[in-house]
Amino acid sequence: MDLDHLKALANQSLIAPDDLIQTDEAAWAKAPEVPGLEMHWWVEPLDGPRYGPTTAGTIAEFLQSGQLGGSELVSHLRTKETYTVTEFLEEIRRRRTSRLKSRTIKLEDATEPVEATEASPAFDAALRLRIKQLETDLAQARQLLDQQSHELARLRASFGQSGPSA
Repeated sequence: MDLDHLKALANQSLIAPDDLIQTDEAAWAKAPEVPGLEMHWWVEPLDGPRYGPTTAGTIAEFLQSGQLGGSELVSHLRTKETYTVTEFLEEIRRRRTSRLKSRTIKLEDATEPVEATEASPAFDAALRLRIKQLETDLAQARQLLDQQSHELARLRASFGQSGPSA
């Protein structure tokens, strides 16, 4: 599996710190040891053992799902920066906004036509994964509908009805 796809999975909390990962035929390694996954953050819940290292995306997922309340501490593995979960997510948003602004060129300031930049490979991988899941869900729903339609037809035949009565 390519690194962009793995990074998307890690940011959706689908890769845990103890999971073993293999990229590009390299040796298997624990997920946090794979540099491109950006699993740099420890979460210290108010009650229970600390979790990590993990990604910013996973921390956001945990907050959204209610597994974290916002006042837990988040610390960077190397720099030891420490925030509450709420402060951490605000800081991540601020950094992303700052990066986007630094890449933005006002059209009136542009000397050459500005080409559209490619979307994030991690986002593309996550989007492809979600589309595949939706396609699978749709196929299963169609199969279930088909089975239930056959069962309804069988039941109607057993009661001698050919259709709904008016």
